Amino acid sequence: MYIIPRQFDMLIENVQFFTSFESLCGFVKFKTEQAYQDSTWAEVSEALRTQVSMPQSDFDNLKNALVDKFLSEY
Repeated sequence: MYIIPRQFDMLIENVQFFTSFESLCGFVKFKTEQAYQDSTWAEVSEALRTQVSMPQSDFDNLKNALVDKFLSEY
């Protein structure tokens, strides 16, 4: 099982692309053609890093909670 942590684009102010798992894997889907034309990869990369991805500590906590849940219930 893979966990791909992300924030939803509808909860991020002024983000111009969707934040599905494809975006985190490098296939960024912009919401409008104009947003695509106005963006640079550096801006998208920074937005993914700071606004979409979870901090490492939050991801580790989520992962550990899921592992504990599977080990205790299954």
